[in-house]
Amino acid sequence: MPTTEPKPSATPTPADGPTTTWYTSSAATDAARRMSAAGTVGDPACTMAAVGRPDPALVPHASRIGIGHHGTYWCLVR
Repeated sequence: MPTTEPKPSATPTPADGPTTTWYTSSAATDAARRMSAAGTVGDPACTMAAVGRPDPALVPHASRIGIGHHGTYWCLVR
């Protein structure tokens, strides 16, 4: 009987151990809007900025991360 491979998740599911708490941040969303308007990646408010989906594996575990996006621009605030 054929098995179905699970689809990859944008945010990895943690195993045992430290976890990251994600929340919507108005500061991160505002920074993403500024980056989008400027057409560039990077804002002083962002700990990590990206165009396209950010890689959650690059974010430290056991922390609280504020996330915001505008269009394809993303800002993560730690």
